[in-house]
Amino acid sequence: MKILFALKDIEYIDPMGVMLLSAIAKSKGHKTCLTVLSAEAITDAVKRERPDVVAFSAKTGEHKYYLAANMEVKRISPAIRTCIGGPHATFFPELIERQPFDALCAGEGDDAWADLLTAFENNLPFDDIPNIATKNNFSIKKAVCLRPKRQELDSLPFLDRDLVYSKTRLKRFPMRSFISSRGCPYKCTYCFNRRYNMLYKGKGPLYVRYSVDRLVSELKDLKFRHPTQFIKFYDDIFVMKDDEWLEEFAAKYSRHIALPFHCLMRANLLNEAMLVRLKKAGMRSISLSIESANDAIRNNVLKRNMSREVLIAAFMLCKKHGVPTFSNTIFAVPGSTIKDDVESLDLNLECNVTFGEFPLFFPYPGTEMADYAMAKGAFDGDFDGLHTSYQSSSPLSCFTEREKLMQRNLSLLSTVCLLFPRLKKPATGLLMKLPLTPLYFAAYYLSKAYLIKTKIYPMKFSASNALRAAYESLGLEIVKHFREAAAKGPKDAGY
Repeated sequence: MKILFALKDIEYIDPMGVMLLSAIAKSKGHKTCLTVLSAEAITDAVKRERPDVVAFSAKTGEHKYYLAANMEVKRISPAIRTCIGGPHATFFPELIERQPFDALCAGEGDDAWADLLTAFENNLPFDDIPNIATKNNFSIKKAVCLRPKRQELDSLPFLDRDLVYSKTRLKRFPMRSFISSRGCPYKCTYCFNRRYNMLYKGKGPLYVRYSVDRLVSELKDLKFRHPTQFIKFYDDIFVMKDDEWLEEFAAKYSRHIALPFHCLMRANLLNEAMLVRLKKAGMRSISLSIESANDAIRNNVLKRNMSREVLIAAFMLCKKHGVPTFSNTIFAVPGSTIKDDVESLDLNLECNVTFGEFPLFFPYPGTEMADYAMAKGAFDGDFDGLHTSYQSSSPLSCFTEREKLMQRNLSLLSTVCLLFPRLKKPATGLLMKLPLTPLYFAAYYLSKAYLIKTKIYPMKFSASNALRAAYESLGLEIVKHFREAAAKGPKDAGY
């Protein structure tokens, strides 16, 4: 069969889920192709490729584009099989009842996808495939039957990066994304992992990872096939402790890959032995999220369960060893105030954070914080109305329009303050109250571009590629912070 994957847009993060599904499909003898909805209408892609199957993987916010695109595919040809997976489908499987998809995949899709393609190809029933919901089985069971979680990753095929690199900007972007593990045992309330772990309770381990040899093997293949300067490991937590796996990784990565990399960690897990080993392996920068300076918000509401002292110690450890830091801090949490957000900026400055993002809280489905926001009457439960990016204005009703303006301005100015700390006082005083958001966005973008390129992900670009990347990244940032096309029906499937 021929399978068309549809993505809303391509940022600078490899769409690894789609890359894996394409690799699995190819391993079964199928052909795959890709369309990007921001670049062409779904109708043009379908007419050009003439696919047997169209597949979507959706996060909440961007899901509305895929619903519209799916309606258009079915208008063109009801015989084309369509399916949807991803976080939104996992936590809203009931959409299969009201949307014209042939199948919905909840949870892990590796084996379910392979089984579904076999059923499609041979015109077999697929109502009883674990992890797959259809109009027939969901209306009866009111839940999706999930198979046990995968207990090993090494047997998965290498990601099909050619699918994406062959026709998008990622081909010339020298940073490659990779995930070396699955799962997270922590219970942060703004993250889907807690609810996801509940769905899979009793069905397998919370955390699995590739063996070092399998990981290095794929990275060697990636490095050989695609020009690469930098690796970003997107694991929720790259390593949990200073164990044999980390020791082996540090030795083999530095010997066989020898590329600088970035990884995500938790401050309460990081110690000096781990940091030294990671740095010797090639770690160039590290993410350590702060989330909130307010102890009650950080630990009781967001449930990060780490003290201010632990946070500061971790960042000071990075400063001692010359490792640039990237931190996320959430503003506009339900029940918080502008004063809380200002104190969070203060903590970032105290921790000497190199670069930071300060997104506004968004209530995503499947998270405890979404339930919390609805329980407090701060959110009406309309997930379809959410902007695709949490860097836009707060969707909560508990804040006034004036507060939302200040939150948004402070979110932009805080990044600038990390580069120019002396701006903190005016930024948290008069500046955040003025209706000058576009001006602050320009300052934010320039500060981010400088810090990312020189400190967090240092890479070399030709002059032409640098200008092109700046133009493209600016467009992406504008969509995140301001503009979003409305996808309300088939005519809006492309934008």
